[in-house]
Amino acid sequence: MSAFAQENANCPPGAWFCEEVEPPPAEAPPAAEAPPVEAEALPPPPPAPPPPPGRRRARRAPPPVVVYQTPSGHPPQVIVVAPGTAPPPRVIVRRTTPPAPPPPPKKRWRRHWGVNFRMEGLMMGSEHGGAEEAGMGGVGISLRYRPVPAFALDLGADFLAGTDYNGDARTEVPLSLSGMLFVNPRSRTQFYFMGGFNMSHAEVERGAGAVASGEEFVPNTEYDYFGVHGGIGLEFRLSPRLALNIDALGFVRGRTDDGRIPEFRDPATGRTTDTSGGGLFRGGLSVYW
Repeated sequence: MSAFAQENANCPPGAWFCEEVEPPPAEAPPAAEAPPVEAEALPPPPPAPPPPPGRRRARRAPPPVVVYQTPSGHPPQVIVVAPGTAPPPRVIVRRTTPPAPPPPPKKRWRRHWGVNFRMEGLMMGSEHGGAEEAGMGGVGISLRYRPVPAFALDLGADFLAGTDYNGDARTEVPLSLSGMLFVNPRSRTQFYFMGGFNMSHAEVERGAGAVASGEEFVPNTEYDYFGVHGGIGLEFRLSPRLALNIDALGFVRGRTDDGRIPEFRDPATGRTTDTSGGGLFRGGLSVYW
């Protein structure tokens, strides 16, 4: 019997010397230990989804209307961007001016050779006892070299025939070397100065009554001359290869032969001289290459 029961037996009910004692609580049976639980490998939490694209775009102000100007010559293109739609790709259109055409290639001067064919007339004054019918005409040819636009060399030969200052029949072959200075070489009509040296050989047939200073009659006489000449002229360019020209030259010359009889004598004063001059007018055609 337990101690609690013994005490109750020794203490009758209602005894003053017996103390009330609560019975001890009943002991619960030991609980069975639960088996250990192994921790399972859990997958990592999924990433937070991005905010909807519509919500982000809703916060932005609607894009304005964009006008892209196309190059001149075409109507402008208008691109409208509506709110809530994807904007078009960025397009940069620049107004481009077409480059100016390159200037034409500058014509480069090259040396020219040419041949000049001409007709000419010689005038001699009739004053101081000269024959009224004095005058000569003929043809000529020149080889012309033009190394630069403003200058040319001219080597010419001519043949003249007619009546000389004394009224005698004369034939003459002049040779000349001239320089030509062109004032406006780039123009179609070119003005030039001309000057140089000349030499000439002449043959004269005197008339039946011709007498010079009491000397015996000389039916055929030859003369040689050397002199200078100068003048002005115009050249008209028909094409790069062809040109027309006119010019007027004055000349002065003296005799270089050994003749003893003077060529000219003034019947009024009796003065004699071997110096002569005149005017030469020429017109011709030049062919260049």
